[in-house]
Amino acid sequence: MNINFLVHSMLSSNNVSEKQQSQAKQGMKEHTEQSQAYKKVAEEMESLFAYQLIKTMRQTANSFSDEKKSSGHDTYMSMFDMEISKLFAKRGMGLQESILNWLERMPGPVHSITDMKK
Repeated sequence: MNINFLVHSMLSSNNVSEKQQSQAKQGMKEHTEQSQAYKKVAEEMESLFAYQLIKTMRQTANSFSDEKKSSGHDTYMSMFDMEISKLFAKRGMGLQESILNWLERMPGPVHSITDMKK
């Protein structure tokens, strides 16, 4: 056997493995980015659900009251409810796990993160 042939074959096999390693790292990076995007979406969905729940509860409680409210009261309470719903979502109400499971089971390609930003 020719020594040049052995060196060349070893170098070319190293290049292939480096390429494969690079592709695997890129795939892992994309998977991690997609998982983080899914988690963010799930948290936002849970926050919106909590906001609607709080808003409906507040409307129901206010319907039993004859108390007069100032003009800025509704705006302030809406902002307060939004912040409370974000805190609920950060702690988790159990909805995020279901949303994440659903997103991960979706068949077919899901839009990439760059497509979502457009």
